[in-house]
Amino acid sequence: MIRYILLIALFIAIPWHLKAQQLDDNRIFAPSDMQKDFNYLRERLENTHPGLYMHETKEVMQYKMDSLYSLLKVPLSFYQFYGIITQLIADVKCEHTSCSPYKNDEFQSRIQQYKLLPFNLYFSQHKAYVLVNMTKDTSIHLGDEVCFINHQPVDSLERILLKYIPSDGDMETSKERLLSGGMAFNVWYYLFINHPESFDIKFKSLDGTIKERKLGNISSFKESNRNALNNLANKRIIAISKKGKRDAANPWRLELLKERKAAILTIRTFSGDKKAMFEKFEKFFNRIKTDKIANLIIDLGDNGGGDEAAAAELFSYLILKPTYFITDEYLITDKDSYLKQADLPADMLDNKMKYIKKEQNGKFFVQQETQAELKPCDPRSDRYTGKIYLYVNGGTCSAASTFAALVQSNHLGTIVGQETGGSYFGGGSSVGLNLTLPNSGIIAHTSIVYCDFAVSGNHDKNRGVIPAYYFVPAFSELVHGNTSWKDYIFELIEKN
Repeated sequence: MIRYILLIALFIAIPWHLKAQQLDDNRIFAPSDMQKDFNYLRERLENTHPGLYMHETKEVMQYKMDSLYSLLKVPLSFYQFYGIITQLIADVKCEHTSCSPYKNDEFQSRIQQYKLLPFNLYFSQHKAYVLVNMTKDTSIHLGDEVCFINHQPVDSLERILLKYIPSDGDMETSKERLLSGGMAFNVWYYLFINHPESFDIKFKSLDGTIKERKLGNISSFKESNRNALNNLANKRIIAISKKGKRDAANPWRLELLKERKAAILTIRTFSGDKKAMFEKFEKFFNRIKTDKIANLIIDLGDNGGGDEAAAAELFSYLILKPTYFITDEYLITDKDSYLKQADLPADMLDNKMKYIKKEQNGKFFVQQETQAELKPCDPRSDRYTGKIYLYVNGGTCSAASTFAALVQSNHLGTIVGQETGGSYFGGGSSVGLNLTLPNSGIIAHTSIVYCDFAVSGNHDKNRGVIPAYYFVPAFSELVHGNTSWKDYIFELIEKN
């Protein structure tokens, strides 16, 4: 099932009551103002981001930053300058470092006025498919492939946008996943490519028929949203979305398949009420043990992460001996002037030395006793002893990707699916600086804590967890319940 990326376009929480903003940002910035903003962000990255030189050498990163800075010698429009800042952020190659053109409420207010491409698209293997038709035209259906937009091939447009999307290392599966989220492609097209008055689009239907449409008088997002709800072409996707919403309300689930001697444990997030989550873990594994399940399939597809300690708790049900989950967490500065800009708890700011050790070789390590994920995981008495199959994809990020890396490093199971969205050896944390660039007002969030995962092996530091068995569901499968990956794993179980 396509999950959170399905009908977010239709039901996105736009605050319609907000005061309308000017539609286009027509500001032109003088070189000196842009240079000040750029240097403000660069200085904080260089002095606070522990992963800045993790995926590129210092020399390469300095060259990239200098090259971007050299573009600020002439006046630029807001959109041009935002593109340069976004490229700087993406060059850091950290999934927890990002930027936005405006504060959230203002950005949401602007989006409702933008005249965006009126189709919600899903990207897979450099192809784009219609999820939601936001026009009054009932002849464009779920699954129609979008081949050209204003005479530009979609894969070329995707390639342009990928350079603006942050991700860990050199992974692109996560970028493609993000491009499919809600109206992400549509907004990024507007920001980084063009905001035309009309769209010429070439489609290819499921039977191979080519369809061309010229869309003029593009509606605002609010009007397109109304069109989508009233268009009969969306009847099927709306029904699928309702099921997706029910599943989203139950992010931790266990399905027993006794005839296959298997169970599917779905973990859609490691965020939320930890007490309730841990109680479910205990209940699930007691049931698995009671029913003597020989094969456990753990579904972490589109699990965006959450609390590393929660992922470590699940890990404790799989191990045979005490095992570390994360070896170290560290900062490269403990200066209050920086930490006050970070989203840190007040107690941590007031009692810094309780949480952070004194400097050791340019690093300030987090005290182990203050973070559950830094302590060794003890195997549970009801731990699982059968065969494990772990399903992951580009939406498996942050703590979920860490879990996958630990499973792979400790040879606990067979990984199936696509490369994860988080790096194998370590990565930044969601804890970071919240910055507003002084002249442009651009918003940035930059990680200040780096995590070294307790993994080993010969692995590319710029890549995520690479599955032993690579599997990408066809788009048609995604909208028909997405059972193909399960069937693929069942075939592996039978072979083994």
